[in-house]
Amino acid sequence: MKVTSLALVVPLLLSACVSLTATKATSIAGNQICIIDNPEMNNDFRVAYENQLHSKGYATKIITDSAMCVITSTYKAAYGFHWGMYLASAEIKIFSKGTEIGNAVYRAPFASPAKHGRVEGKIEAMIAKMLP
Repeated sequence: MKVTSLALVVPLLLSACVSLTATKATSIAGNQICIIDNPEMNNDFRVAYENQLHSKGYATKIITDSAMCVITSTYKAAYGFHWGMYLASAEIKIFSKGTEIGNAVYRAPFASPAKHGRVEGKIEAMIAKMLP
């Protein structure tokens, strides 16, 4: 392989990596996280998110207005299709009295073979990095 070819291939391989970044939510008062319903999202994502919160010891409540709880959370995700449906991106945020205290962002480029797999596993990794 020529050096110029290698210079073109390496950035492509690096850009094909799945990324997961998070800010740890360390100041959660109590053990309840209210999830602000996102009617534009597939309900399966929210259920998987709730299950992960329960496994961390948090109680959940689905709400429509952030004023209903002290600790709230928002979520959104986008799916892609390549040899089957996959989670292309997701973002979960946690707020205390309206101020963001933690978040997790997942991105899976189209070229990444790691994008396939259970959505629950990807949400589990997001929660593990975001919550204590």
